[in-house]
Order: sequence, then C-alpha cells, then structure tokens
Amino acid sequence: MLSRIGIKYPSKLHSEKVAALLPPKARLGAIILAKGTEFRNRDNTDTEVEFRQESNFLYLTGVQEPDYYYIYDIVSGTSYLIAPDLDLAKAVWKGPNPSDKELLKLYDVDRIVRYSDFLDLLKYEISPQQIHGWNRPEKVRPLGDKALEQELEHYIANRLVPDKKKKKKDDHHHHHHHRDKCPGDDDNDEEDNTLLEALILARVNKTPVEISLSREATRITSDAHRLVMKSARAGMYEYQLEALFRYECARQGAKAQAYLPIVGAATNAAYLHYTRNSAQIKDGDMVLIDAACEADCYGSDVTRTFPVNGRFTTEQADIYNLVLKMQNSVISRMCQGVEWGEMAILTKKIGVLGLKKLGILQGDDTDLIESNIISVLLPHGLGHLLGLNVHDDGLGLVVQKPIKSKRLASVEFLGISADNPIAPPPSTRRVAAMGASTYAVPSTKLEPGMLLTVEPGIYFNPAQIDIALSTPHMAQYINESVVRRYMSVGGVRIEDVVLIRPDGTVDNITTAPKDPREIEQIMQESRRAHQECQREGGKAVNEKKGAEQVRQETPLGIKKRVGVFKKLLKALRSIF
Repeated sequence: MLSRIGIKYPSKLHSEKVAALLPPKARLGAIILAKGTEFRNRDNTDTEVEFRQESNFLYLTGVQEPDYYYIYDIVSGTSYLIAPDLDLAKAVWKGPNPSDKELLKLYDVDRIVRYSDFLDLLKYEISPQQIHGWNRPEKVRPLGDKALEQELEHYIANRLVPDKKKKKKDDHHHHHHHRDKCPGDDDNDEEDNTLLEALILARVNKTPVEISLSREATRITSDAHRLVMKSARAGMYEYQLEALFRYECARQGAKAQAYLPIVGAATNAAYLHYTRNSAQIKDGDMVLIDAACEADCYGSDVTRTFPVNGRFTTEQADIYNLVLKMQNSVISRMCQGVEWGEMAILTKKIGVLGLKKLGILQGDDTDLIESNIISVLLPHGLGHLLGLNVHDDGLGLVVQKPIKSKRLASVEFLGISADNPIAPPPSTRRVAAMGASTYAVPSTKLEPGMLLTVEPGIYFNPAQIDIALSTPHMAQYINESVVRRYMSVGGVRIEDVVLIRPDGTVDNITTAPKDPREIEQIMQESRRAHQECQREGGKAVNEKKGAEQVRQETPLGIKKRVGVFKKLLKALRSIF
C-alpha cells in the first residue's frame, strides 16, 4: 500500500504492459519470473548494507523488502508473490515477516506463496513451457533443503528463454539463407523484444501512480533546494549543505536520495559528477547543487546554482542567464511529437550564440555551430528520462525506434479520475495483443506519460579549456583573455523535471526557485532575518550579562562605599 496516495502500487497493470510487449510466440505457455534484491551485509561483516529494491522488480511488484520472488502467468493473468518462510528466530532480530493476509492487503497480487511451496507451484500448478527470467531467478535463495534448491534451480534454468544475443546467433545459424524480413511479418524487429527490452519500453510512459510519486519526490526536492539557498553562508563546507538537503528531505518523509548529492563550489561546479563535497565555500563563490530524493523509490533530479553571498557578479549573471535562456527555450517548445534531438541542437545553438555575444567564443556563427566547440563548455546531453532510476533507460535506444507494423494503431488516452486512479498510461500508439489493448512503443519523439529532465549547463573546467586552447582547430574559436575572466564562475547548471501530459502539453513539476532575482531576494531576506536574529540574540545576551554584572558587583560596591565612609568618619574625628 502506498501511504502517500492511499492506493496499492499497480503491479498487475505494469506486468500486463510488460507481457504485452513480448512477441506472441514468447507469450505462449509463458510466465515472467523475477527475483528481487537479496539481503546483504557489508563485505566480511555482519553490518547491513542499506537496502534498495532493484528497479524492474519494484516496477512489477511494488515490494520494497528483500528476498522476494514474483511470478506473472501471462496466459491466465494471475500474479504470485513468493515470500520468505515465516522464521521466528529471525524475527528476534528483524521483527516478524508479514502474514499472507497482510501481504495481500499491501500488494496488488492474486496469491501469496512461501519459499517452501515455490517448486510445487511451478512444477504442478502452473507448469510453464517457458520462463522469462529477470535478475537470475535460477540462482535461488537458500530454502533449507539442498536437494530442493537444486531441483528448483534445474527446473527454472531448463525453461528460461535465452537472451537476445543467443537468439540472434541461433537465428543467423539456422536462417542464413532465408529471405530478409519484411515490416509487418510476425518475425519482424518488434518480435525480438526480450524481457529487458519489454521492461524498458513499458516504463517509458508512466502510469498516473508513477507520476504522482515523481511529483511528490520533486516537490520535496524543490523544498530542500530552497532551504539550502536560505541557509548557505560563506565559510560553510560543501558537505554541510549536503547535510541540510538530506535533512529537509527526511523531515518530509523522503529519507532515500535518488543519487549521491553533488555540491560543488567555484571550480568544483565544473566537474559533472563531483561528489566529494569536502571544500570550504568562500565569499563570492557560486555553488552548484545537483541533488534529489526518492518517494517510494521514484526519484527526482533537480540542479540549482546560486552565489553563496546572495548576489550574482556580472560574470556569474552572464552565464546564469544564458543557461536559463537555453533551458526556458527548450521547455517552451516541448510537447507531444517534438524530436528530443532537435531540442538538444537548439540548446547548443543558443549556447554558442550567447557565448559569442559575451566574447568567450569568436568566429563565424555557422563555423562555431558546426565545429561543436560548445562541447568544451557543455560536454553532456540535454536531459534524460526519469522514474525508478534517475537515468531511466529508453530515450534514443535502438529498441525505442518506431516500428513499422500493421498491428500499430493510434489511440486516445483514458482519462485519470477518482474512479479511475490507475488508468493505462498515455500513449500515441498501442499494440493489440492477447485480445486486449496495451501500450506505447516509444520513440525519440516526446510522448504523453514521459518524465524528462531538461538540464543545460555551461562549465569552465580548467583541464577541458586548457586542452582546447592547446589544440589549434579548437583554439581559434576561443578568446583566451575573456574565457580566463569567466573561469571563477566555475559552472552553472539548471535542471528541472518536466512531464508530458495526456493532452500532449508540458508540465514543469519543479518548484525550486531559478529566476535570478527571486534567488537573490530569497537569499538576502534570509540573511537579513539571520542578522536580525543575531542582533536580537546579542542584545538579549548583553542585557543578561549586564544584570549579572550588577548582581556580582553590588556587594563589592557596597564594601567600597562603606570603606570610604569609614575613612571620612575617621578624618572628621581627628579634626574635632
């Protein structure tokens, strides 16, 4: 049960999507058998490693506990969760495992089966002709009976569908002299989908539940970025900002991070996957923070860059505003059907012309663009798909290219409502399979249900720039004196998570501040409030000290006054 949204994770819907993307022959008498992540300890110790479920297993089940298996019977549509046997000895250390009744309440499955009944279920009840295995299910967990383990491993291994490499090799060996395949044939490229490829394809277009969890992760992530902006001060260390970010995520119920946070000040911001986070931040530095949390294993991916003292210098503002223009230009053009590759080209063109205007690059516009000199200052792509993994598979893969088939047809998206909270995912296309409507065969074009990041950047990486300046065909496009002036900026990246809605429009679900004036306002207001608090605190401390001094000095003062009075009295007596 997903407590954040009050419904079960839609594992049967996800399993149905995956099964429908397998070729018809591969579905005959077949099951999907997936193995979850095993419980692990740190090397040669009894110290536990923090658990995180393997993403494809979670996609099929919603289970976030170790040592489970899952079966989806493609023919009958029945799902089985294979759970560890109840163990009272282990319960002393870890607490009791959920009962069958509790597991059925938690998860969207038809039946619960314990380890000890695993083989009987496969052998005598389901009796599959072929098994599509995920995560090496033939390497079974210990069942307490070596003979039973070996029989189960043997049973699964003998029915596993071979991987794609073996299939292609066999096809080439047996059909070397056959005619070429034609679009629409039963054995066309579409039929080559392995379980992995079906999982990739199914996960590209998100279901409403997935979108809800990603929205929640991005909302919390955005709040954490805002807190860091408010709290950052010169003299702090990068790891202290990381700690503040993690704290705010955990405070809002999202303990896990989607990836190791990147907190880079000054030149450290120019290193794309800098995770040391150990340097002290100096006044005048720009700070780049690329960090995000997970909500029920669905992550976000947001980057913000800001001046630690709350005010952009001219050079910092120049680069920041250029990156912001690059990002906004893409987001404003994103919609269903847009080629992602064209957006990447647009970003680079805007970057090249902006850097030329600043005097950093020089030369003819066309030459600058065609030379790819921008890769010196922008060495990564525009963005990526997002979901259970921060870098989800699917965007631009060969498997994702449009497939010519008579069985593809356009469809309308079924709307999301309170009565239909887990409607099938939006798509421009679907495949008719097993007598039912199923889902998208994605391409590099944007489609409803896609969650993507848009993350342009400009980086002044010393090594990268030195190499370019020492290479004649690259050096001719760089104005060395100007680029040296901008080196202190380090790097700027602005990254948002966006959703392609069912109607094909784009929704930027990221709320972390990125307008430079808003960033400066937030940071300066925070500093004024902090200073006021310090002044009020200092005033209160001084008043307390003053009162204490009065209490401490009063007896001494009285003693002194008594002494003076005695001396005066003695002098008066001598006179009279």
